[in-house]
Amino acid sequence: MGAIAGLFHPATPKPVDPARLRAMAAAMAHRGPDGAGEWTAPGVGFAHRRLAVLGGTGAAQPVATADLRYALVLDGTILNHRALRAELRAAGHDVRGEGDAEMLLQGFAAWGPSLLARLEGAFAFAVHDAATQTLFLARDRIGAKPLHYVTLADGALAFASELKGLLAHPLLRRAPDARAVDDFLALGFVPDDACVMAGVCKLPAAHFLLIERGGVSRPPRRWWQMRGDGAARADDLLGHMRTTIAEAARDTTPTALLSADVADAAIVALLAESSGKAVRTVSVTAPDHAAAVARRFATAHLGRGVANDELRAAVPALVAAFDEPFGDPAALTAMAAARLVREHGAVMLAGSGAARLLNGAARYRGFAMRERWRRMPWLPGIARTLLGEPAHDHARAAGVLHPALFSAHGRRVLGDHRPRERYGAAMRAVPAGDPLDAAHHADLAVALPAHDLTLADRAGMVAGVEWRAPLADHRLVAFAAGLPRAVRAGAASPIGAALSRYLPAMPAAPEPPVPVSLWLRGPLADDVGQLARSRLFDELGWLDRDRIAQLADAHRGGQADHGVMLWRLLMLERSLSRLFG
Repeated sequence: MGAIAGLFHPATPKPVDPARLRAMAAAMAHRGPDGAGEWTAPGVGFAHRRLAVLGGTGAAQPVATADLRYALVLDGTILNHRALRAELRAAGHDVRGEGDAEMLLQGFAAWGPSLLARLEGAFAFAVHDAATQTLFLARDRIGAKPLHYVTLADGALAFASELKGLLAHPLLRRAPDARAVDDFLALGFVPDDACVMAGVCKLPAAHFLLIERGGVSRPPRRWWQMRGDGAARADDLLGHMRTTIAEAARDTTPTALLSADVADAAIVALLAESSGKAVRTVSVTAPDHAAAVARRFATAHLGRGVANDELRAAVPALVAAFDEPFGDPAALTAMAAARLVREHGAVMLAGSGAARLLNGAARYRGFAMRERWRRMPWLPGIARTLLGEPAHDHARAAGVLHPALFSAHGRRVLGDHRPRERYGAAMRAVPAGDPLDAAHHADLAVALPAHDLTLADRAGMVAGVEWRAPLADHRLVAFAAGLPRAVRAGAASPIGAALSRYLPAMPAAPEPPVPVSLWLRGPLADDVGQLARSRLFDELGWLDRDRIAQLADAHRGGQADHGVMLWRLLMLERSLSRLFG
C-alpha cells in the first residue's frame, strides 16, 4: 500500500539513476509515510513509498524473486492474499513473506497475467521480467487505485501512482491539453481516458499494459468485463454486502465514516453485527444522522464539525492533492474526514460509489420513464426528438454541462471534441439490449473511477489513509448490474430496503453541500473576479474571458447562481497555474 513509480527504457537497457526514482517517489511521500525503497536493473527501475496497513507483515518493496528474473512494486491491497499464498505453497512455490506483495510476485511468476483474474482487492502494480525484457503494468477492475504513465523526452517510459510523481522527472514534456480542459468544465472531473498534461495516460480500470524492449508498442488490453448475470435478486444483496465488508475489514482495525449517506450507515451496521468489540466511527458532516447511527450500534464515535473557514482554507491543499482540476467541493469534507481517521489508524471504510451502483438513483428513474415513452409506437416524431438520444439524455441526467466558455480559437483547437460523447461511447460499448443497462455501464465506466474513486483515493492518501470502498467491490458491481430494472430504477434504495430492520428510523436528508456559491459571493468573490483576467487563461487563449466575466458579475451580483461553473473555473485556474504557471 502506498505509492509506486518506475522507469523503463524500451529501446536499449540504459542505466536508471536511483536518485531520479527517489525523487519521483518522494513527490508522493504522503501516500507512504512509513518507508521507502528502490530497485534497479539494466534499463529499468522501481520505487515505492509504504503505508503500513497490514500490521507490519509485508516486506519492504520493491520485491524480487531469488533468481532476480521478476521484480514487482505494488500500490494497493490484495484482500485474498492469504488464500492465494496457500495455493501457491501447496503447488510447491516458495512464497517467503506474509504480505500481499510477496504473494503477488510469486503468483505472477507462476501464473503470469492470468493471475489477475484470481485477485480480489484494489491495486495497481508493475512487474519486470528480465528473461523476456518486458514491463507489465496492471490496474484493478474498478479503478480504485490510480496509475499514470508517459513517454519521456529521452524515450523512456515513466509511471507513477499520481501525476506529481511524473512531474518530478525533468524530462517530462509539460503542455496542457485543451480537450481535457473541455472535459473538466463539462463533467466536473477529468475522465480516465484524458489528462490535463498532454501526453500523459492513465491506465484504464481492468486493463494491463505490456511493453517489450525493442518490440512494437501496443495499447492497453482489457482483462475483465463487467457482466450482470441477469438473475440477481434484491434479497441477496445483504449477503453480498456482508462478504465485501468483512473482506475489507480483515487484517486491520478500520475506522468507518458516518454521514447522511445510507451506504455509510450500512457499513457500520454490518461491521457491528460481526465485530466482538465496538466499531470505531468518525463524522465531519450530518451530526444528527451520524449520532443516531452511532448510538444504534454503540460505536466508539468521534464527531467533529468542520467550520466553513477551515474548509475554505483547505482549497490549496485540495488543488495540490488532486493535481488535475477536480470540481466536486465534497472533496474538502472528505479530506477533513480522512485527517480525523488518521488520528486513529490508517484504514477507513466508506460507502463511496454505492450511490451510483445501488442506492436507486433519480436519474435512472427518469431515464427509464423517458425510455418507455420512446418505445411508444404512437409517439409523434417531434416528441421523440424532444426526448433526445438515450446517450445524450443520460449525459444530461448525469450532470454534464455545456458551458460555452471556449473562444473562437479554443473551439478550433477542440475540433469536434464533445465531452458528453464519453457517455455515448460507453453506452454503445454495451451489446444491444436494455438502454438502462447501457446507462448503468456508462456510469461505471466514466464517473465511478474518475470521480467517486479518485475522490476517495486522493482525499485519503493526502492524509496517509487507505480509503476502502467495499460497496464498490467488483462483485457488487456485477450484482447490481444484474438487478431487475424495477429495483435499479425504483424509488426506494436497495440498500435502505435490505437494512431496514437494522438502521434507525430517520427522515431522509441529503448530505449538506459545501457552500461554494456563497463563498464565491463572499470571501472568494475577489478570486472569482480575477478569473477573467487570469494570466494563464490569457496565455492559453482557449477561454472566452468576456463570457467568464459575465458569469462572475451575474453571480456576485445575485442575478444568477453560476456557483458550479465558477467553482470549476476557479479549480481549473489554480490547478493549471500549479502545473504550468
